[in-house]
Amino acid sequence: MSRVAELQARIKEAQAELDDAKLSERADALKRIKEEIKFYEFKATDFKGLLKSRVTQKQVDEFLAKKATDAKKAAAPKKPVK
Repeated sequence: MSRVAELQARIKEAQAELDDAKLSERADALKRIKEEIKFYEFKATDFKGLLKSRVTQKQVDEFLAKKATDAKKAAAPKKPVK
């Protein structure tokens, strides 16, 4: 096995280990956050705008697709009405 192939195999193994650790810690983090929200008596309105303030890549893609479609409609020659 070449050095490069060996390193790639180690990277793949380390990535799998990282993914497992993130899943494990994610559950603990969510539990801790829920407990603190309950303890400090936060309401949904306390987070209004905070959680939806980030735009996802899917939202960007949908916006650009709609914009392209609208531009095509506007650029299309209009047939005269008789």
